Amino acid sequence: MKRRTLSNIVLLVVAASLTIFIVTRPDKVARPELEPLSHENPRSISHIRLELAAGSVIEVRRMDGAWHLIEPVRIAANDFRINGLLRVLNAPVHARIDAGTQQLKRFGLATPQARALFDGKKVLFGDTDAIHGRRYVLFDGKIALVDDNFFSHLSASAANYVNPALLGRDPILQEIVLPGIRVYRQTGDWHLESSGANASAESIERLINTWTHAQATAVRPYESSLDWNDVIRVELADGPIQFDLARTKYELILGRPDMGIQYHVTKGTGERLLSLTIPDQQVRSP
Repeated sequence: MKRRTLSNIVLLVVAASLTIFIVTRPDKVARPELEPLSHENPRSISHIRLELAAGSVIEVRRMDGAWHLIEPVRIAANDFRINGLLRVLNAPVHARIDAGTQQLKRFGLATPQARALFDGKKVLFGDTDAIHGRRYVLFDGKIALVDDNFFSHLSASAANYVNPALLGRDPILQEIVLPGIRVYRQTGDWHLESSGANASAESIERLINTWTHAQATAVRPYESSLDWNDVIRVELADGPIQFDLARTKYELILGRPDMGIQYHVTKGTGERLLSLTIPDQQVRSP
């Protein structure tokens, strides 16, 4: 065997050995998993009460498999936000500290920034550490340091906990009264009253579907200072809903002063909610 060939084989063996060493070296071994804050199953929780430092209270309850806001108003709740909050129960703990009086003061837990009660089990939220930005929480008599992935849920307003669906979950529409348009169900069929031309059954169905599935890009506290210049009334099988209507350059805002909230939708969605024609048709009209 030629010397060059032998050298190449030796180099290949060395390279293979080095690759195996890099892949399997000790610092590549997976670190042991951190202990969770608790071993509670989030799916077993049916009641959450949030007490914020400002004095406001948000309360939600799971009913018939879905979350509902019950304080400060009663309305379908935002499942995504609540499920995010529930993850604190299984948050990995980086350190645990005995909860003496001085320690509670030191870590901002003597006067916590927020309290969360999960079926009565209390979690207090204190300050963050200066190095990693993790948050100190008090649970089951111990101070724990966890990643700060949850406090944004606790500092949100009640409006942020509202389901973004304009008509809630699985609405059954009976009537929609828009500026200049009324569509209503009678003997199982949809009918139209309009100040303009007649619309096709397809256009009416499109309007109904738009309202049935409409989702807000944001839900915020009701602002009485907005230019509310119209009213929309929607009759559902379980009762009426009335929206105040405001428009901006980029979006449509539907306010519910009775609930203290307002839904924000894009301009395109707003046009589909208020008209029997789709936006592209409106743009091309002379």
